[in-house]
Amino acid sequence: MTAATAVPEPVVLRALAAVNAGVCGAGRVAAGMLLIAMTAIVLTQIVFRYLLNDSLIWTEEVSKTLMVWSAFLIAPWAYRYSANVRIEMFVDALPAALRQALHLALNLLVVWILAVLFRESFGLVERGFSVSAASLPIPVGWFLRARRDRFAAMLLVGIELVVRDVLALRHRDRDFSVPGAQRIGIKEGE
Repeated sequence: MTAATAVPEPVVLRALAAVNAGVCGAGRVAAGMLLIAMTAIVLTQIVFRYLLNDSLIWTEEVSKTLMVWSAFLIAPWAYRYSANVRIEMFVDALPAALRQALHLALNLLVVWILAVLFRESFGLVERGFSVSAASLPIPVGWFLRARRDRFAAMLLVGIELVVRDVLALRHRDRDFSVPGAQRIGIKEGE
């Protein structure tokens, strides 16, 4: 019996992976679309200001909001696929088991921070609905909802990564990393 058949992937992990892959993929596409929209809005403002000698008052606020939304939309994907900036020189010197344990500890810390941010974001969104945007007659709460929703998505990704880390520590002969993700600090053959 091979190692791959000896330890089946838990149903919970498969379900989380399927949900996270869909949410992260959709967020990545949406972030790209928002960047295109932001670029079009900024170019429109340039045309109006310098060619038509008329300035649009809403373009700066909308383009800044789209930029923030795109960052929050791509964040779960970047977290899941290890696409964030990291420094590995200290981690590389550690034994493989200790690196994996450190990875688990860091993911647990991230999950805790995300849980706190998610809980606090409800009050932020609620307060945002009592304030209107400066140049648009839209409550700021609509802009802040993207943060709350993305904290929830990142929390699900964090839970998936913790489950993967626990499984990797228990079954060192198997690779439980996210398919297509960079393996942080784990070298091939260890």
